[in-house]
Amino acid sequence: MKIPENQLEFEKMFAKEEQCLEYLYQVRFPEGYICPKCEHSDYWYNSRGLILCKKCKYELSFTAGTIFHNAKLPMTTIFRALWWVVAQKNGVSAVGLKRVLGLGSYRTAWLWLHKFRRLMVVPGRGKLSGIVEVDETYVGGKKKGKRGRGAEGKVIVAIAIEVKGRATGRVRMEVIPDTTKKSLFAFIRGNVDPGSKLVTDDWRGYKGINLKGYDHQVEIMKVKSEAEELLPHVHRVASLLKRWLIGNHQNYIGVENMKYYLDEYTFRYNRRTSKSRGLLFYRLIEQAVVHAPVRYDDIIYTSDN
Repeated sequence: MKIPENQLEFEKMFAKEEQCLEYLYQVRFPEGYICPKCEHSDYWYNSRGLILCKKCKYELSFTAGTIFHNAKLPMTTIFRALWWVVAQKNGVSAVGLKRVLGLGSYRTAWLWLHKFRRLMVVPGRGKLSGIVEVDETYVGGKKKGKRGRGAEGKVIVAIAIEVKGRATGRVRMEVIPDTTKKSLFAFIRGNVDPGSKLVTDDWRGYKGINLKGYDHQVEIMKVKSEAEELLPHVHRVASLLKRWLIGNHQNYIGVENMKYYLDEYTFRYNRRTSKSRGLLFYRLIEQAVVHAPVRYDDIIYTSDN
């Protein structure tokens, strides 16, 4: 499957609506079309551009049942939006996307960015392994509240990151309701392979995780200022996350949507060394054709960016 390697190739490959639809067809049916109703493989295109099964006459559009279902924008515009998202190292805001593509409304840009974020987690992805630092951080908008565990008006985000000597590997992030043992254990078991070496601080919520098959190394803090020194990798990622949220989205992130912003940041961080924007574009198209449709009403509007 051909992928665009740069902006010029992208523009040539997807200059027309028909090119975009043909690309979707190839990604959606890599082994050729099979009718979802009768499993017949012979078809033609009818006058409306729909795939028509020769046997049962079932009609199917290229976008039906995908993230592109009932899209009001031309596919050329949607493809350009997705390319722009993966081409920008730090991502884009809805305001920026609206301006660059000349979209008619902020709401349209906001909606498509949220649709794209839902494509950034691959089902069944592998868990972290080896040496893994784990901690929590507190992120949030303009609400003021006390710092540290139990912070008011903040979203609690659990973070786990693989340690590769002085470097880091993959990261996982998740919104958790609190910092109790139940929540922290669920996060760890869902994102880190048993047998891995977990490095945490001495918070009581991590006590007993060794009984779940992990080699637990506890770093004891004598004073709070030691946290960044004891867990340097996870604290660096937490700091980068907060800067990204402020820089791209001015921290106006609603609680209900925080998960998807974390998914985007994780997607970008884990692919930070990728040399091919085209491959990232292709991977998201792969996810798009198997993802269920997402309507505006499915997304709770809680932010201004």
